[in-house]
Amino acid sequence: MRKSTLGVYQFIHNGEEYDYPFLESLESVLPIADKIVVCECESTDNTLNILKEFQENHKEKVTIIHRPWVKHFTELSTLGNYASTFLDTDWKWQLQSDEVLHQNQYNNINAWLELIEKHNLTTTALTTKYTHFLANFETEFDFCYQEIVRIFKRGSKWVLVGDACQLDGGNPKEVLSTDIMVYHYGKVHEGAVGFKKEINFQNLFKDIGFPDPKMKEMQEKFGKDYCDYVYLFESSIKEGKVRKFEGTHPEVMKKRISQFKDGGWEQFISRMEEGLKI
Repeated sequence: MRKSTLGVYQFIHNGEEYDYPFLESLESVLPIADKIVVCECESTDNTLNILKEFQENHKEKVTIIHRPWVKHFTELSTLGNYASTFLDTDWKWQLQSDEVLHQNQYNNINAWLELIEKHNLTTTALTTKYTHFLANFETEFDFCYQEIVRIFKRGSKWVLVGDACQLDGGNPKEVLSTDIMVYHYGKVHEGAVGFKKEINFQNLFKDIGFPDPKMKEMQEKFGKDYCDYVYLFESSIKEGKVRKFEGTHPEVMKKRISQFKDGGWEQFISRMEEGLKI
């Protein structure tokens, strides 16, 4: 049994409006986290009420804090770093609001932390690996990161940087590479919701060429309220970085998946062949 404590932190803005699985994300870490901190950022939908209900049901673990939403992608890391200061656990893990932990990882996470304790390793950070989903729950692809530093030891110099994708600032020699797997559902949305979410998020990256020029082409091709990830990730498709998912999803995602209206892998392939003429 591990002796060290583990805290999870994340931030969220309009999670309901943009259809983020933020509640499933939080539910997925309840069995493994000793404490959870959520930074709610000026949501104008029902996100805060959903979080308050979650907190009410898990008072012993969950803390909700508040912070203004940001206007630039480099400020996203400040939200996570702020949230992490509310954790006094031995280890702190930034799990984003569109990331969910599979129940088959609980023993694995404990095993890695126990390994550090047993051998008195000088480890101050751990990496986690990712399975990224595109367009639906049956299609996975190689997103811009496959393994990144996300868990750090309290008192070390690791902090989130830039768009809060990963930690930096610590000693690379003190990083332990693990096989802890996280499921990323950030690119799984139905048409109009996906388009709205994508545009709003990409607006944080204007000074580096976003929103993606393909968004305008996509609007002209599919209509202003439709987000077709097949079109946006054309290069990934052509390079063979898109595959049919053969695994199982976390239990907490079952309801969301059952209510999803996309046709799955077959529809994805059909749109790819007919729409992109690949």
